[in-house]
Amino acid sequence: MSNLALIQPQRVDFDTTQATDWIDGLPMIGTPGVGGTLPGAANAGKGSLTASAGAGAALGVHIVTVVAVVNGQTLLTVADPSGAPTGAGVAGLSFYAGGLTLTLSQIAGQAALSAGDTFAVSIMPVPVDITGLQFDLDARESVGVASIALQATSAGVGPTIANGGAAGTIAMAVPRATMARVPVKADGYSYAINATDLATGLTVPAFYGLIHHTANVAQIGQG
Repeated sequence: MSNLALIQPQRVDFDTTQATDWIDGLPMIGTPGVGGTLPGAANAGKGSLTASAGAGAALGVHIVTVVAVVNGQTLLTVADPSGAPTGAGVAGLSFYAGGLTLTLSQIAGQAALSAGDTFAVSIMPVPVDITGLQFDLDARESVGVASIALQATSAGVGPTIANGGAAGTIAMAVPRATMARVPVKADGYSYAINATDLATGLTVPAFYGLIHHTANVAQIGQG
C-alpha cells in the first residue's frame, strides 16, 4: 500500500522564463515525527517523557509543563510552538494534545516532579516514501479555466518531474524548448501537482500555486 494518504498539499510559487530550463526542487513531502525530547534545565523533579506524532502535529517545539500536584496527581498542560494551549493530562497516563500522544512518567527513586517543571518535544518532518507514485502538473491559462498552458509528469521515458522516492522529494525538469512555447504571463499561471497511486487510481493534491512566467531572467519579479 502506498503512502498517498500521508501527503498534505503545500503551496509553492515559481518564477520561470522562456529562455531557460525549468529546474526546480520542491519542498520535502513529509509527515510529522518526533525529533527528540528534553527536560528543562531548571527542573526540580526527574521525569521521562515519551511522545509520538500524528499527521496534525505542528512542526517545532511543543512544551509540556507541570502545573500542579493535587491529591497525589501531577497535572500537566501542553503548548504548541506558537505558545497556544493544546491539551492537558496527568503524569503516568497517556494523553493527546495537538496531534501528539504523550506520556510523562516519574522516574522511580528520583526527585518528584513539581509545579514549573517543563519538557520540550521537537516535532520535525519525516520524509514520506513516494516510490511508485506518479506526479502530474497541470498549469491553467487562468484561475477557474479548464484550458491547459503547461503539463509535466513523472511518468514515461524522459519524465519532466523527477521522483526522489524514499527522500520524499520531487523536482521539475522541464526543458527550455517547452518553456519557450509557454506565453509570457508575469501575473502567473495557476497550477497543481497531483500524486496518483497507480495501483488504486486514487489521486490527491501535493502542491499548488502560481507559475510566474517571463521572457528572460531579467524580468523575474517585474510586472
